[in-house]
Amino acid sequence: MTFSHFEAFRLINFTFIKASQTITAPDLTPRDRAERLMRYHGDLLAAYGPGVPLSFGEFRRRLRGPIDGLLPPWLDRSGFGDLDFPVVDAEGCVTGNAFDLQWETSQLHRILKRLRRIGRMRFTEEQLQDEIDQDQMYEILKGRGDAQYVKDRITLVECPAGTAAELNKRGLPLNAIGFYEPIPYHAVYRTWWFPCTVCKWPMKISKRMSAGREYYRVACLYGRHADTGASFMFRPTSGDAPQLHPDSPDTPAPHEAALALGTTGAVPEAKPVEGHLALKRGVWRYTCVPGLHELRLHTVLRERLATALADVDEAVRLWPMSDAYDHRIEVKGPDGRTHVFTVDVKDYTHGRVLAESLHRNEGDKGGAEWLVVPDHRADQIPLLTVTCHKYGMKAATMTDFAKMVCQSAGVVWA
Repeated sequence: MTFSHFEAFRLINFTFIKASQTITAPDLTPRDRAERLMRYHGDLLAAYGPGVPLSFGEFRRRLRGPIDGLLPPWLDRSGFGDLDFPVVDAEGCVTGNAFDLQWETSQLHRILKRLRRIGRMRFTEEQLQDEIDQDQMYEILKGRGDAQYVKDRITLVECPAGTAAELNKRGLPLNAIGFYEPIPYHAVYRTWWFPCTVCKWPMKISKRMSAGREYYRVACLYGRHADTGASFMFRPTSGDAPQLHPDSPDTPAPHEAALALGTTGAVPEAKPVEGHLALKRGVWRYTCVPGLHELRLHTVLRERLATALADVDEAVRLWPMSDAYDHRIEVKGPDGRTHVFTVDVKDYTHGRVLAESLHRNEGDKGGAEWLVVPDHRADQIPLLTVTCHKYGMKAATMTDFAKMVCQSAGVVWA
């Protein structure tokens, strides 16, 4: 995808999401809603360029459909996979796929802006937010030293929601606690919310109908968690806290058993909205969610390599040098040779955007030699392998990588 194609795609995606949210925003007057939609319509026509007509009425109609419906015919769609998903759901909440696409293309846009500032590239300059919550959070934590950084990152992963007292007890700095907000509206039923059984962030609650009876579905906004057990239902209640029941009691176990992020096995209990806070969605999605995989890989490798290493704490390190990369692993093989692995774990919904980011950074910005993705992103490996090879890197799924490390140390992966 060329710069002009990517910039157009990013702007159309951003505009589509904001316009779709405007359609369902409850606090706008009809006049304000129309004015915003007209502005977004103009932005979209500017991105299309001459020769691609789109009336205002047709623009409004397409806002109810998938993002693919607003892409002009000249735009390169290759590498983005399935774009046939809604941007907002029936409750006006941005869907997980749309949120990921917006965030991931925004991250790449920041790379392009940095390149432009040092004179290496030229491209259109539509304004997008300069600061992303996740980047700001990292800067806050990095100023506290390596050991404290690891401790704080683990806190964010393990405590994406809780009371102010609980968060203070974990020792997070005050400006980091500022990234926790009241429980989001899409996760509230009356005065209650429910933590995901995988990541512990508030699950989305949506009203459904079945055989003329009303019920509610409760599921994590991260699709992988919902698909592997974090999905429940309950009937409406008049006063008491609702009791959840598994939505899919026969959910199959993930195939990557050793490194899988299973649910706790318990049905979550309702928690009161009052007094509880949750990480902002961007920080949760791109710090907590991938952090679960990073912690899991770290834990499993420590357990498997403990018998082969004299000092496992020094040999298997998590987020070294204030997160220059995610893992540094040093093992000695049966032949006496030392093997060092520097690793970044990436959990992108859209592999093409990740590949473009690697290309613009000319590899991993922290210097990692391995790019590792969760096992359920295995379909991204062919594309990432080609991109990584250009910059002296290698790509693998978590399980394949862990098996290789153990083999290098002479440890049998059972």
